[in-house]
This record gives sequence, structure tokens and C-alpha cells, in this order.
Amino acid sequence: MKKINVLGIAPYEELNQSMQSIAEQYPDIQASIYTADLEEGQLLAEKMQSEGFDAIISRGGTAKLIRQSVSLPVIDVSLSIYDVLSAIRLAENYTDNFAIVGYPSITEKAHLLCDLLGYAIEIQTIHEKSDAQTILDQIAEKSYPLILCDAITNQMAQSRAFNTLLITSGMESIKSAFEDARTIVAQVNQAKREKAILAQGILAQSQAMIIFDQEYTPVFSSIDDSVLQDEIRQYMLAKHLNQGESQFYAAHLGTFFTLHICMYSVDDDVFYSCLLHKHQAPSTHMKGDITYRKKNEVEDQLAKQLLATQLIPGTIKDELTHYKNSFRAYLVFGESGTAKNKIAQKIYLDQTTNNNYFITIDCKLATDKLWKFLVNAANGPFVDMHNTIFFSDVDQLSIDAIERLLHLIKSTNVLRRNHLIFTYDTTHSDNPIKFDRLVHALHSAKIYAPAVRERKNELNILTTLLLNKMNIACGKEIMGFEPNALKAFLAYDWPGNFTQLEDCVKELVVNATTHYISDHQVTELLNKERLIHNFASMNILNVKTKNPLHQPTLFDYTKEIILNVLDQNKGNQSKTATQLGISRTTLWRYLKEDA
Repeated sequence: MKKINVLGIAPYEELNQSMQSIAEQYPDIQASIYTADLEEGQLLAEKMQSEGFDAIISRGGTAKLIRQSVSLPVIDVSLSIYDVLSAIRLAENYTDNFAIVGYPSITEKAHLLCDLLGYAIEIQTIHEKSDAQTILDQIAEKSYPLILCDAITNQMAQSRAFNTLLITSGMESIKSAFEDARTIVAQVNQAKREKAILAQGILAQSQAMIIFDQEYTPVFSSIDDSVLQDEIRQYMLAKHLNQGESQFYAAHLGTFFTLHICMYSVDDDVFYSCLLHKHQAPSTHMKGDITYRKKNEVEDQLAKQLLATQLIPGTIKDELTHYKNSFRAYLVFGESGTAKNKIAQKIYLDQTTNNNYFITIDCKLATDKLWKFLVNAANGPFVDMHNTIFFSDVDQLSIDAIERLLHLIKSTNVLRRNHLIFTYDTTHSDNPIKFDRLVHALHSAKIYAPAVRERKNELNILTTLLLNKMNIACGKEIMGFEPNALKAFLAYDWPGNFTQLEDCVKELVVNATTHYISDHQVTELLNKERLIHNFASMNILNVKTKNPLHQPTLFDYTKEIILNVLDQNKGNQSKTATQLGISRTTLWRYLKEDA
């Protein structure tokens, strides 16, 4: 039996993951699920509706826009009254002072809940996207510490530094949408068959071709790269093509193409056949150490990551506003896991100049070929202009490599034409001279990414927002922590910072068996994290045994950790047991027994 072919368009990445999880439960459904919001989702649906899909599943305002543009049935993943209640309960873990903003699908249920349960919550309804900014202005004047909202409002609110908690559909609502989709099965028409024959013929000849209609919407493409397709479409829109044939040149991610375009008519409808020929040019992806992204790609990536901008402190956002017209080089430094890369992307997005390409160079993968490519006369980034060049993990370069890089920067005058951003991990740095050279030689703006332990006053809200994110990603409905569990969780130092914090919240959500994370869960997890941190901070290669031929065991390593911590605590066994999260009996056994 032919499978039902469903196109899923999720406005945000976590809903994508939940839809993937539900789709796997239906062996008779073939689901292709993408992340795209509002007009981006609408354009994606328009491009893919002729690809053999029987139905489209989407959500909220994105589903509404798609329904206006395609002939396929569009199923909206609805919000239940329980979904809204779960979000309210989760918000109450942080504050009782919050507002709800969203389209009627959210606010109607919120009003009903407030009437039934006697809640006094401000609820604002958005009917059109243009309403959102006005409503957010009103909300800002009332200084609410938290807003419960839909995906559209969430994106706008995050750009204005609001704390937001996304109200999203639960797993039962998503499952109901897939149940509806099972009823939709359509026959493949003759036009689809003719397109398949044409496509196979072109692919058999290894031709890179896109056919556009008179609105420049692709009706056929042998190219999988949707970003390239859209760039060619925008390029053609700008050229105002006339009858006949035309030839142009274009570039995408450093690769150059000749576009041979032929305009023709079928039944009074105009079409454009665009044949692409790739030119040989130095690759911009030298084994992954260099990547090129345009501003809209960086914006889309951040928009689809819940919490991406909220991990950046408000003080840093203020710094960037003051610095953007005064500095051409930035050095973002801090411990591992402190959102340095997100800060670098924020610097790029906030600039009004040099925002053509965001060129990322991974210093951990740097080779001799990298230095030659930087100054390549054809397309090397140091001889290009109006870009932002981002050196990630520059601390991984040797001091000699740092000096070589600084020489190239000065000899090519790259800062006259571009901006430079460096991230520097102070956890792994082995030579402070490298930091000083980058600051003083380039007169860089210094941006410090604080550790989690320095942001204790924000940890409660960040934990709540991470819990919301993991509920969506994991298909769970955790409403919060038990009081003692939250107290212990917030008291931990988090040496791995936001990376560790996010991983731990995910682990707690996945393992939770009730709607609230228990004190026992948190205690076990933090004990494990302390042991891992102590283990990682030691030179385990120096563990010795009585028999030189005997390989160290886990017992040996654990005992070595205990001895190390005991020495730090000057022989205080009670303090050592507490720090390691083990009983004094267990501690005594390790100290007395031999491996």
C-alpha cells in the first residue's frame, strides 16, 4: 500500500523534533518535516506542493499563510486548553506576574481558563502580525518579567530582550493532526508524471537546471540546495528579464556560476529555464575550516534556536550598541560554554556595515592551506570586502600562528575593508600572551562572556526557559521542580556553564516520571556532574598502581579523584564526601581497599 506523503512545516526547531517523533509512530506515513516560519514556511510550501505530498501539517500563523497559497489540505496542529494551562503552571515556577500574548487560538483558551480558575492574568490578542509590536510596546510599559506567547510573538519579543515562554502544542495535539492526515490520499496526476519523466531525463545528463514560472516561483529544480535556488530567484527578479535568451554570472558561497536563461511560453503562461554551469574556483569549504553565510542565514539560525539571544546578557547587548561604530575588531572571551559564538553572531547582525558575508574560520582545524587561502587573489577573504570574518577558538592557535595571523591582517589592511571577530576560550588557553597580542595589536573591543556562576540572579528564569525548550524538544510536559530540587539545582556552580546547564536540564526532563522534577533526581544528577568535573580536571594518565604491568581500573581512577579532593580539603573526610556526593562509608572503603 502506498504510504501517505506528509509535508511538515514547523515554525521552530523543537516542534520539528516533536513532529518527527510522532511521525515515527505511523508506519503508513512518510513524513518530510522542515523548520520554517510564516512567509518562509509559506514559500517552502509553495515550492514543495508539487513534490507529491498529500497533505501539509503546520502550526498557527504559518498554517494560515500556507492555506492561502497552496491547493493541498493544510492541517493545523491545534492548541488544547491543557497546553495553555501547562504553560501557565510552568511560568508560575518563576513569577506570578506575567502576561499572555498571542493569536485567538491561544488567548480564547487563556480567557476560558482564567474565568474557570479565577486567574487575574493580562491577556492581549493579536489578529494581524502588525498588531504584535504595538501590543509589545504596551506590555513593556508595564514591566512584566515574563511573557507567555506564540512563536510569532516570541521572535519579536526576543529581539527586544523580553523573557518569553513559548506556548506550544502538546504531543496529543500533534498526534491528532497526524491522525487527520491519515485520511488524505490523492492520486498522482498526469502533470506529475510528465514532470518526473522530465526530471529523470535532466538528472540523467547531470544538468543543473531550475525552471521558474512568470512569478519566478520554481516549478522544477534538479538542485537540492534551496538557498541557492532562492538566491538565483532573487537574482532573476533584479534583472528584469526580457523575451529570448540571456546569460549572467553569479556566485554562491564562493562558487561561481554562469546562468543561461531562456524565456518561453506554454498556454499563454511564461516560464524561465535556467541552466547553471559551475566554474572551477578555490573552494570556500576547505575541509570544514571555513564557512560562508549571508545575513539572512545567520538571522534564521538564531531565530530557530529558542533562547539563542536570551543567553546573551543585557549588559553585553548594551556594550555592542555603544561599540558598533567605534571598533573594527572584537575579542569575545570567557570560559567554555558561555555563548561566545552567539555573541559573535549578534555582533555581526547588529552591524550596519560589513555584513555581506559572515565568514567563519575554525581555528581548531587550521592547516597550512588556510593561510594561503586567506590571501588568495581570486576569492580569499582577506582580499575581499564588506564581510565580517569570524575566527572561532583563536586560543587553539600557537603563539607563532597568532603572530603569523597578525602579520597577515596588517600587511593586507583587511580591517579597512572588513570587520574581524575572535572568540577566545579562557578555560583551555595555555598562554596569556596570545590574548594580549590580539587585544593590543588590533586595538580590539574586549567583550567578556560571564560564566553561569556570575549570573546567579538570572539562573531561575534561564532554567525555566530551558525547561520550556526541552519540553518541546522531548515531547514532555514537565511543569517545574520540587522546591528543594530547584534550590539545589540553582545553588550548583555549573563549571561547564550553559552547555552543561542545557545538557542537565535535558537529562532531567527525559528521565522525569512525573510532572515535577524531584529532589532525588537533582541530587543524583549533580553528584554525577561533580564526579565528572573532578575526573576531567585531573591528569588521569598519571594514575599509578602497585603492579606496573597492571592497567588502571575505574576503581583506581575513582580512588585517585578521592585522594586529590581529600588533599585539597586538608584531610577533612566529611567535607570531601559531601563535595563528591558520596557517603563517608563509601569514602572509607576507597581509602582502605586496594585495587
